[in-house]
Amino acid sequence: MTGRWFAAVAALTLAGMTGCSDEGAPPGAGPPAATYKIGFCMTLDHPYWQNMRLGAVDEGRKLGAEVIIMNAKEDPVLQIQQIQELIAKRVDLACVVPMKKEPLVAGVRALNQAKIPVIIVNREIADGCDYLCYTGTDTYAGAVTSAEILMKAIGGAGGIVELHQHLGTGPQLARSKALQDVLKKYPDVQLLGRAPHDGDRGKAIKETQVWLGRFTGLKGIYAHGDNFAIAAADACIQAGRKDVAVVGMGGSQEAIEAIRAGRLTGTSFQQPEEEGRSALRLAVRRLKGETLDDRYMIPCPAITKENAHQFKGQF
Repeated sequence: MTGRWFAAVAALTLAGMTGCSDEGAPPGAGPPAATYKIGFCMTLDHPYWQNMRLGAVDEGRKLGAEVIIMNAKEDPVLQIQQIQELIAKRVDLACVVPMKKEPLVAGVRALNQAKIPVIIVNREIADGCDYLCYTGTDTYAGAVTSAEILMKAIGGAGGIVELHQHLGTGPQLARSKALQDVLKKYPDVQLLGRAPHDGDRGKAIKETQVWLGRFTGLKGIYAHGDNFAIAAADACIQAGRKDVAVVGMGGSQEAIEAIRAGRLTGTSFQQPEEEGRSALRLAVRRLKGETLDDRYMIPCPAITKENAHQFKGQF
């Protein structure tokens, strides 16, 4: 661990201890009726997350909740610092999209110590902390859907490559595992290479160009995200390789239009706005005294040229 990481965890532990004070509030008192303060720890580095934020803020407005958005920018240390801020603000509940599974256990533990209930959203968290429930699209199941679209498109045989996102994040781990699990059913498909896109379309294009030169028989690309799937697909088209099938994940409006036009093979439909709304609905239900189930999953269906006309992207 770095010194920066130790400092963040130490400060967080102190914040968790001091945040437990109930001065000025009678024992057992909850937030004033229809006046809830809910923290939402997330990232905003992609339109997907920006739409989750819009859904959360709008749903909070409807339900009488102030939503405090924290943008961790994919940095777990920054997210821990922001959790300290929410503890200091004495939020009634925190919704957390963990930047990474293991590091954020310390953050949720501090919220536990401060007696602030937690809902985990979109990304899973490791064991060792307590939270009310999880809500989000089933990232793993959606990735399986995309992988199966790709397997069908290439006829269950040939070489493919994986264009993955930031290593170690919940979505990267789930989507890579989904591909590995699907490949067990298709022994005639070989994973020829992997590379991160790092959230950069330009890098996705360059990696695709390298792969097209290296693997002349390349049949498919499995991309962790619609933006980067579209970039890879366009690189294939520009290279005269319209025969390469490319799938994404997310279901953006741009991807749906690319599928309709035949540029992109398919994607799985995630619903970020609904994830934000679901988190806020569950938060308010809990603050009103309702007991919640462990998991509230949002479906993630396949989108291909055959049914793309039925969908409208949320981002």
